[in-house]
Amino acid sequence: MTEQQQIERARLEARIDDYLARSERGSAAVSCFFTPRERRQAEQYLTVRGAMGRCLFWGGYEGAERVCLLVLPSFYEELSDWIDADGGIDALFADVEDDRVVALRITGSGYRNLTHRDYLGSLLGLGLERDALGDIAVQSPREAVVFCKRRLVGFLQETLEKVASDTVRCREWVLDESFTDGRSYQPISDTVASARLDCVVAALTNLSRDDAQNAVRSGLVELDFEPEERADRILVAPVTISIRGFGRFILRAFDGETKKGRLRLRADRLIS
Repeated sequence: MTEQQQIERARLEARIDDYLARSERGSAAVSCFFTPRERRQAEQYLTVRGAMGRCLFWGGYEGAERVCLLVLPSFYEELSDWIDADGGIDALFADVEDDRVVALRITGSGYRNLTHRDYLGSLLGLGLERDALGDIAVQSPREAVVFCKRRLVGFLQETLEKVASDTVRCREWVLDESFTDGRSYQPISDTVASARLDCVVAALTNLSRDDAQNAVRSGLVELDFEPEERADRILVAPVTISIRGFGRFILRAFDGETKKGRLRLRADRLIS
């Protein structure tokens, strides 16, 4: 871990300490939207602090990539019991209604096809920081669902008039069976000499083994959103592999061996 990464982690842990202090005083606390790496680090820290039982990571739907951390008052001992008894996840946000994660559906005119980058650029162009927004799930060439806190809904409805060059309208929306996370993948099948990280990186990127080792040792590779510089790290599927310059991959499985003793690799590359 680099010095900058250590500083960022220390800042994250300090924020979590503040949320926990508020919870000890009887108040719920909600973070901004965490990246997958921040979520993983937060989970590790909360486990050490013995506070995971009253914490929830929620991004508006199951499987959300960007999530807020909800820390409930300390008298909540087991979060699952409260969810079952009090009407679901939304009930947990009752005391922090402005911080509840909601879905905002953005609909264009159909004048042009809109991409994730178009939506993100237009939203950030309103002066928002990236951590004020959760996932942006593109539903069709003219529609997307953006997750944010309730406090932002009115602002976005009033100010977001265009995405790229297309006129749009925004409305709060309750998820139904038509919702999709908007992610699409390209399947990858290959064989590797072993489950070592450098072998898998070489297969996913079509790099040589030496170049794959250099990429790992240069800090260009992350496993489950954490830096990994050990080229000989043995991988256990499933695991998310991010390779700078090549994108993000999900190693799904090693499906047995070939007659020559090589491992059959099955993975997906995130393409949108």
